[in-house]
Amino acid sequence: MKLLLDTHHSRLAAERLRSDGHDVTAAADDPILASLPDEELLRAARRSGRAVVTENARDFDRIVRAWVVTGEHHAGVVFSSPRRYHRGSNSYPANLISALATLTDNPPSGDLDWVYWLP
Repeated sequence: MKLLLDTHHSRLAAERLRSDGHDVTAAADDPILASLPDEELLRAARRSGRAVVTENARDFDRIVRAWVVTGEHHAGVVFSSPRRYHRGSNSYPANLISALATLTDNPPSGDLDWVYWLP
């Protein structure tokens, strides 16, 4: 399972996950990806076979629902709660890293159009 962390998630999380053998990139590390609107970021992730990890549920849920109607596909969306994975907390990004490592070791079934909420 390949992941793309949206810009609000820590680059450190992507680095640590990569060091543990997971295929994770951070949009914040790529100026082009970091500048893309949400819908274009989801398309870019699809082209590279990556699920987007985001806490922006409102916008990405709207996009995913619109794509169902138009027949456009995505490679997965992982929603994270800003309350549980709060960037200002002492447990972040370790708690996000742990949750994403568990997810990549036990991915949702299907290659396209799945949505998952991190516990």
